[in-house]
Amino acid sequence: MRIALVVAVAAALIVPATAHAAPLAVEDLGTLPGDLRSTAADINDSGTIAGVSYGSGTTQHAVRWDRFDGIRKLADLGADTWAGAINGNNVVVGYAITSAGRAQAVKWNPSGALVQLAVPGATSSVAYDVNDGNVVTGTATINGVAQAVLWDSLGEATVLGAGSGRHVTGANWVVGTSGSDVVRWNASGVRTVLDSGVLLGANQLGDAVGTVGSTGVQWPRSGARTVLGAGARPFDLTDNGWTVGEVSSQAYRWDTVSGTGAPLAAAPSSAVRVNNSGVVAGTVGTSAATWDMAGTQTLLPGLSGAMRHNVSGLSEVGQVIGVANFSNGTTRAVVWR
Repeated sequence: MRIALVVAVAAALIVPATAHAAPLAVEDLGTLPGDLRSTAADINDSGTIAGVSYGSGTTQHAVRWDRFDGIRKLADLGADTWAGAINGNNVVVGYAITSAGRAQAVKWNPSGALVQLAVPGATSSVAYDVNDGNVVTGTATINGVAQAVLWDSLGEATVLGAGSGRHVTGANWVVGTSGSDVVRWNASGVRTVLDSGVLLGANQLGDAVGTVGSTGVQWPRSGARTVLGAGARPFDLTDNGWTVGEVSSQAYRWDTVSGTGAPLAAAPSSAVRVNNSGVVAGTVGTSAATWDMAGTQTLLPGLSGAMRHNVSGLSEVGQVIGVANFSNGTTRAVVWR
């Protein structure tokens, strides 16, 4: 096991909030007519967003917010739907509930048409991620056992083995879980157990981050794991050496090339997303925030009346998505751009 990264940075290195106006404006993405709340799950570099609009009770509808055309309800199988990811081609993946009341993995084409992602022998399934080649990963229950699945661009399924595929890279590697293990499948379907732990994020190289017990770790595609420190919770990582998360309720960024780390803000704060340009998005107190490569912090404007804003996504061009929470329990999907 590689030597642990040394987390030895004084509190004086914490970057204070800047006083200048935020360059990004907040936009309420709204809900479908008659629905009560919404959440944003993923955004692509064109600014198209996938998420869910919720009605009364447990009713939910997968939706897509196109950059200039607003919210669109995605097709269903007569009942609820859920969307979890979108790729650069505006293909959205998730699930649709069938007439039998079971979850069926689906993808929605750019036109909004629904395509069922079949798995022979499966009684239920969910799609969690899609790459820009329209290859999808997720999980299917076969004979009562959850199996990780990879669907090619034509919808043909390959069962990878026990577990759940959560992230798929551009080269069709899959990162996911199997029981209590974090695992990786290469493009040929060969499985590698990375650790017994919790998966929290992955990048386009197939590297992953998460926790083993109370310790934050990074699992590179090649080489031994890197220990980020006791109490660390890494949530995301780039393809070029940056990892973000939190330590002791402080937003934190690690340079895994040099083996150093530093807090980005005082507690309570958290860094949840980072892109390959080095932009970090997260929260400071009850506000959403971003940090640039130099660590300069910008608090993002919020929706009027909201008690808290959380970040759920960040595009490579710097647009941020999240959720505004209100005191009456409702939520609104938001984007900062």
